[in-house]
Amino acid sequence: MSSEQLVLEAVKQKNSSKTQSVLQKLFALWFDAFVYNQIWEDPRVDLQALRLNEDSRVLTISSGGCNALNYLIDNPESVTAVDLNRHHIFLLNLKISALRFLPTYEDFFNFFGFGKHSNNVENYKKFIAPNLDESTKKFWEGNGFFGNLFNGNRVNYFANDGLYQHSRNGYFLRFFHTFARFLGCRTDEILKANSLEEQEKIYQKHIAPFFDSFVIKVIGKMPVTMFGLGIPPQQYDELRRDLAEGGSVIDVYRERAKRLACDYPINENYFAWQAFGRKYDTENRRAVPEYLKEENYETLKANANRLQTKIGSITEEIKQNPIKTFNRFVFLDAQDWMNAETMTELWQAIWEKAENGSRIIFRTAGAISPIETNLPTDLQSKFDCQKEFSQELFKQDRASIYGGFYLYTLK
Repeated sequence: MSSEQLVLEAVKQKNSSKTQSVLQKLFALWFDAFVYNQIWEDPRVDLQALRLNEDSRVLTISSGGCNALNYLIDNPESVTAVDLNRHHIFLLNLKISALRFLPTYEDFFNFFGFGKHSNNVENYKKFIAPNLDESTKKFWEGNGFFGNLFNGNRVNYFANDGLYQHSRNGYFLRFFHTFARFLGCRTDEILKANSLEEQEKIYQKHIAPFFDSFVIKVIGKMPVTMFGLGIPPQQYDELRRDLAEGGSVIDVYRERAKRLACDYPINENYFAWQAFGRKYDTENRRAVPEYLKEENYETLKANANRLQTKIGSITEEIKQNPIKTFNRFVFLDAQDWMNAETMTELWQAIWEKAENGSRIIFRTAGAISPIETNLPTDLQSKFDCQKEFSQELFKQDRASIYGGFYLYTLK
């Protein structure tokens, strides 16, 4: 089954209207591509909730693969990264091979910290390509007709304008940065702030006016606009349910952008650097993911063989493995895509296969946990929701793009 078919199976809902069915098919087509060049979930929050140790066996959705690598720093027994989108798995495969076979930390940082460097393609050919599986190698050394026409092979991203300018999410950010500049909003000014107070001032001057634009108010209300953020139609509906009376979805975007810009020190918030500057802090290397910090490099290199990747469904991965294969589960925001039947199948599989005390984390577009409204009562009773701790962790999430964070434990 192709990535497009896998995604369509994941997002399609029974009894959808004709409009929703069309949007779901369009999203599946859009998502059958390189969507995320980095993950948008804060690993600091994840690790506090997961409490990894040498007996932890993690099953996570891959996305950009950053957090699957970040988890290795805490020395778990194993990490398995699964994704419906083969492009994300190919990116993580590249990161793993680069980590294992590039000669130095600087070589690794040139690939995924800077995202581009004159030595990257040569290092890819010499050190990485010989150690890739054929599917991953074919992906990075191809790009389709139009991709090759404009950019050459995908591996050239790392030598030309950089990894973080590409992917569906990268193109989405590029478009809105260009439009923001047209409006006179220089969002990257916030990267120069030296305090939360300065961040607030710069936000009011260079970011808040963006949301007042008539054009943004129009296109921001269109579900297809959210495809660039990887948000399917039903997740967009979840956003709308959180609106105050008379409010607009633009108000949700504005509130979350302000949280991202103002609530956390900019000198360490790499999510804000990507959102407002489309890059990492390559000079001081504080606002970068943990897997890109030099102090973690040797640990990651030593643990890289504990990480494996698979293309497919996280539910099927649980069901097809023996009991107690996994005891930590990371679902990102995938449940916002699911209907009640699909979600029940997933949690039923956890109950049947996971060990007591297993920890499950996920995020939601809206504020309410979908478990409360979608799982049968008897299945819900098998799990404890750590509500207060979840709310505390949600407030710490530097990515700031979600409406809720949840930790559940298997009784």
